[in-house]
Amino acid sequence: MQLPGAKILNHKDVSFGPPIDTGRMIFAVGANYRQHAEEAGLGVPKTPVIFFKPYPALVGPDQPIIMPPVSSKLDYEGEMAVMIGKDARNVSRADAPAHVAAVTIVNDTTARDLQWVDLGKNRIVDWFCSKALDQSSPIGPNLTSMRAIQDLHKLHIKTTLNDRVMQDANTGLMVFDTWQLIEFISAHATLRAGDVIATGTPFGVGGFREIFLKAGDVVRVELEGVGALENAVVNA
Repeated sequence: MQLPGAKILNHKDVSFGPPIDTGRMIFAVGANYRQHAEEAGLGVPKTPVIFFKPYPALVGPDQPIIMPPVSSKLDYEGEMAVMIGKDARNVSRADAPAHVAAVTIVNDTTARDLQWVDLGKNRIVDWFCSKALDQSSPIGPNLTSMRAIQDLHKLHIKTTLNDRVMQDANTGLMVFDTWQLIEFISAHATLRAGDVIATGTPFGVGGFREIFLKAGDVVRVELEGVGALENAVVNA
């Protein structure tokens, strides 16, 4: 039913932003698929590796990925993400499902040329500089209720770059499943309703094959039961 005076908008004339409030946290997980950890040369972690992605790094579905001026090696990372439905502090793995409201998709883009810092004879990962770049990481296209997802850890996830399949995996391959991640994070910091956890990317990113994003590319991440997140890449 159309309300009196309401205007019907065409989907093509509307720009949708990230489906997350500006005041919420985006927790992200590094090296959470065994094959991806191995291709990155990081080794399989014994505990979850958590970092943060600031809100200005996000863009919505169909909005452009902005090539950062400080990097020439931007890479895609298709991921499943979950939104917290109620605050979680010291939550057990068994109780974790009750704290998740919805599922969505994240393309956790990474500047590979900013990812490593040399410290004498050692190198460490710089999660901030490589992943916090403004308007570089899409999220969406929507929030799918947990009621519509039969099993969060049996979902097909696929990333294509210009219609070429780059990542093709299943969320059951995660090193730490979503409930373990919630248990781990909530033991250290309170997860608030509306916070998002990006659960990690599977094998097949471009950076370790010298395939980097460039203006004109189109990246599409599909997650079974949720939909598809598609974004074009443009110069700053």
